[in-house]
Amino acid sequence: MRRICLLAGYDKDNKIQDYVVYLAKELAKISDVYYMGNGPIPPDELFKIAPYTQMFYTKTHELRDFGSWRYLIEQLGWEKIAQYDELILCNDSIYGPLCDLSSVFVQMERRGYDFWSMTSDYAYNFHLHSYFMVFGANVIRNKVFRNFWKTIAFYYDVKNCEYELTPLLVREGFVGNSYVRNYHQDNILQSPKDLLENFTVPFVKVKNFLPQNAYTAGSGIGLRYKIRTQSDYDTKLINSNIAQNRYPQTLGQRLAAFTGL
Repeated sequence: MRRICLLAGYDKDNKIQDYVVYLAKELAKISDVYYMGNGPIPPDELFKIAPYTQMFYTKTHELRDFGSWRYLIEQLGWEKIAQYDELILCNDSIYGPLCDLSSVFVQMERRGYDFWSMTSDYAYNFHLHSYFMVFGANVIRNKVFRNFWKTIAFYYDVKNCEYELTPLLVREGFVGNSYVRNYHQDNILQSPKDLLENFTVPFVKVKNFLPQNAYTAGSGIGLRYKIRTQSDYDTKLINSNIAQNRYPQTLGQRLAAFTGL
């Protein structure tokens, strides 16, 4: 199975954080990785991921992840992408993988979906979350899917892209679902500890560790403890990213970092 991964990145200080290097390294084990950074990322930062990518690009734009993926698609061309069996779209809003990605792909191949993601929800409509999506060869060759990437405009937001893509492919007759099946309207990504307890999830969102947002996982101690005890993922990558980006932290989060969680 040949896979190509388009990895979209953004850092407010135009750096390639260590957790992103690890993400690219693990993605390279299952796919050919092409990286697109949104911003003037200097060469010495880009070289950090050079061993794990086929090519990397950087460009400042306002279209966020979907804009970066569109840029990579335009650079590579559909003819090249169609040489692969699967197309992976991924962004750097996640820590992980927390488990072997190849085993996840084996499970999803058995389910026989045309396209899939790690998680999904029913907010606004049923849609697959776009931080990690996979499309099979029949979707890659579909004209409507290809045209979708030409229509991404400057006013991009989640409703314009993530919410539209799943129903668009369903109307084309494709079958898609998520690795973690969600039958509720609530966004399952806002309950990371439940995800780790009930599913072998490969990723947690970066914003799960930030205070004062709907995705915050309490103090962070419980979530870090679960990651440390249920996976081989080095939580120092999380601590480093939080420190370098100078994210505000609760007392509990500072205690978690101090104790090595």
